Amino acid sequence: MERRDFLKCLAAGALGCGRYLPDPDLMEVSIPGFQTRAAQVEITQLLWQAVDLFREKYPQIRVEPASGGGGGYEELMIRVMEGHPPDIMSFAGGDTGLVYSYVEQGHVLDLTEYLQGSSWDTPGATWLETIDPLYYEALSYQDRFFAMPLTVYTLQIYCNAALYERAGADPNPRTWEQFLDNCERLKRLGVAPITQDGIHWYTSWWFDHLALRILGAEKVRQAFRDPQRRTQWTEDGFLRAARLVGELLDRGYFVKGFSGLNHIESELLFWQGQAATVFVGNWLTSARREIMGEDFRLYAFRFPGVEGGRGSPRELMGYAGALSIPALARHPDLAADFLRLLDSQWFQEQMVQRVLRVSPLSRVSFPPVHQGLDLILRDKESFYPFSFGLEGAHPFLYRQYWDEWNRFMVAREIPAEQLVENLEDIFVSYYQTVELSPASML
Repeated sequence: MERRDFLKCLAAGALGCGRYLPDPDLMEVSIPGFQTRAAQVEITQLLWQAVDLFREKYPQIRVEPASGGGGGYEELMIRVMEGHPPDIMSFAGGDTGLVYSYVEQGHVLDLTEYLQGSSWDTPGATWLETIDPLYYEALSYQDRFFAMPLTVYTLQIYCNAALYERAGADPNPRTWEQFLDNCERLKRLGVAPITQDGIHWYTSWWFDHLALRILGAEKVRQAFRDPQRRTQWTEDGFLRAARLVGELLDRGYFVKGFSGLNHIESELLFWQGQAATVFVGNWLTSARREIMGEDFRLYAFRFPGVEGGRGSPRELMGYAGALSIPALARHPDLAADFLRLLDSQWFQEQMVQRVLRVSPLSRVSFPPVHQGLDLILRDKESFYPFSFGLEGAHPFLYRQYWDEWNRFMVAREIPAEQLVENLEDIFVSYYQTVELSPASML
């Protein structure tokens, strides 16, 4: 008996070897949006087209959406722990790359050798060479690849171009002062300059980006990830970043009552023309296509720089929509070939045009609805996971971080000075009390 099969039988335990395992010719796939063929969803239909193409090469294999037994992702993770996972699934956090603990525990297959093989339809290039190198960090652990990117989500500021024109606002503000000037012009026009939800981690992106522009990437990375605390939250740059967000609040530039809005309610105000600006990822259109009017003039611009700051406006934050193969997948080679197909020029171009998602491949076009996004992504200098991968390395600490931030921005319970002191106390206490793996540190 092969070691892989032995482990699966062992996981089945008293329930009996193979009792809950699928048919041997079935490859189970868990990909966001992959539903039954009856679902009239663009990404679902496109994925089924990919399945049909895949089965031309492997007619003996059936491909179906993985069953979570009604329990969704949590149920899939139970299957992983019990030793009979689907063949493809994600081991990424809600807004970051790989969750390192899954890799450290041996649940995720190393894809490095697969990625060094030939691409699906780009002559002369390996699979890895077709992927933009700036996204490698979100897919790797200790210089080995454990995921591939289906799509890429980056953060930028979106505006209603028509409202900006009416207000005389600049759709490409280079500096924070120019951005503030835009907000003042829009406020005088009688519309909310910025819409924002108040019950999500989206709020902390303002602080993350201002700190990145003021202090530069390495200092911000150290504040998040360095147990030795070579950079502390109490440094002047972080205090300045918090105060700048406080200034937005004090001037009334956020939509009234944002603290009670969820992200869908907040974005609806943007689509309805009641707010002119929203700071969000490029999933904005792929998830809201049905409510976006055909005449809506959407424009994206990069998060502006801060005068005297060390960071570059060409640095982006976001995450790769990462997919992996569980270590105990029944069909690892077939799963890798299917993922290779999803990173083909054919599939990625279809995804961009039909689903309006951004491709991780270097030579694929941009969604046409995202005016301005092509300029941002073509001119990008660096790409960092949200909060520099804090969620992937330390999920509990990440939650404490944005909970404390929301005490400042949403509840307005504490001043900026207290915020940065509290953050440093939280991070010091956490790093002193947990056992750290080498990859969870800098």
